[in-house]
Amino acid sequence: MKQLIYIFVISFLLQGCAGERHSYTDLVENDNGILVIKLHQGDVKEVLAIGDGFPGRWGYYPWIMSSSPDVASISCEASRSLVPFREPGIIFGGEVCKLTAHKQGQTTLYFGNKYPLNEENYRDKVDVIVNEK
Repeated sequence: MKQLIYIFVISFLLQGCAGERHSYTDLVENDNGILVIKLHQGDVKEVLAIGDGFPGRWGYYPWIMSSSPDVASISCEASRSLVPFREPGIIFGGEVCKLTAHKQGQTTLYFGNKYPLNEENYRDKVDVIVNEK
């Protein structure tokens, strides 16, 4: 019984580890070798979840930006997940970023470190096409 309690406590503490979940990968389609997310006006989809946990971020904080926020914008809000081992954590929490499609057009999402992130300095990029309803 004592070992079971130790396993439970260790599992609970591991939920507090810093991490990230790239939710956008479920939305990506391969369109002739180009990674594309296709949305309709008014769609809101989770694209990134960031867990603020132990031991911290060590200079890298994952983030996302849109090249045309009038077509599709990113909004991030503080959150916690009650699901074990899912970012953002239940102990330290974090942020969940969602993509909102506003009007018909095309934009590019850039993923990378929050502080130097721009259209020339990114880790991954994905095109987004927004169609009418």
